[in-house]
Amino acid sequence: MLIFGDIPLFTTFEQGGEMEIDRLPSCAGTCAEIYWPQSGMRIGETGNAIRGKIPHDIRSFTSTNNGTAPPDQLRRSLPIAEAAKAIGALGFEFYVVSRDPRLADKASRQETDRFLFRWAKQAEGFVDWNRQKGWRQGQPIFSARGIPST
Repeated sequence: MLIFGDIPLFTTFEQGGEMEIDRLPSCAGTCAEIYWPQSGMRIGETGNAIRGKIPHDIRSFTSTNNGTAPPDQLRRSLPIAEAAKAIGALGFEFYVVSRDPRLADKASRQETDRFLFRWAKQAEGFVDWNRQKGWRQGQPIFSARGIPST
């Protein structure tokens, strides 16, 4: 288990170990999407229910695959978008990284997310698929070479 500050983070992802959708927590937190065929990993945070974010992402992957997503989504070429275009949500598994009550605070959640983005760049056995923009002024959290932005 990984710890940020004193917030425990579940980052020991094993294929077949995802949480069932109906058991997802209805609180703010951080989650991960793993695309096992390529070991792609994307970290995500939500101030709403994790139970709502993951089904939203599944619907997005499905609509990207069947061509019913908005045109701007269908034009995306990031690795996660290409995987969704190819097979929808198949091959993805979804994990709760943390539902610590302190993550209800937006600033805490975003700092935790940034920490997890740095961790994901070095996570053994996974390919980092995080391309999140910064929460202020649209600045990338990391540059294209993985160097923290200033």
